[in-house]
Amino acid sequence: MKPSIVAKLEALHERHEEVQALLGDAGTIADQERFRALSREYAQLSDVSKCFTDWRQVQEDIETAQMMLDDPEMREMAQEELQDAKARSEEMEQQLQVLLLPKDPDDERNAFVEVRAGTGGDEAALFAGDLFRMYS
Repeated sequence: MKPSIVAKLEALHERHEEVQALLGDAGTIADQERFRALSREYAQLSDVSKCFTDWRQVQEDIETAQMMLDDPEMREMAQEELQDAKARSEEMEQQLQVLLLPKDPDDERNAFVEVRAGTGGDEAALFAGDLFRMYS
């Protein structure tokens, strides 16, 4: 993974820990507006922080497996562990890149959707009914 991405993830992880400490502070709990804002930020950072922590653990597993490759008795087990860890690392890197994508501010908003049969008679009414059931 690129060093710039790792640096960004480390900054987000540190912010997650900072927000966690702030949420436990009595002064923050007394200020409901700030507490609510910090709770939202904490929820947004939790997934990224957990995935990054897991990724770092996998990187440590890879380093351990590579050190075990030097031992002739442990070589076969180390190769299996190394393959497994590299596969997990690639999956987590893809997941982290998706988690780093900016969120759309409209995702939190509600929407009204009207489903109505247009021209087409009974078929249009059946389709509108199916569509309504699918989204309700």
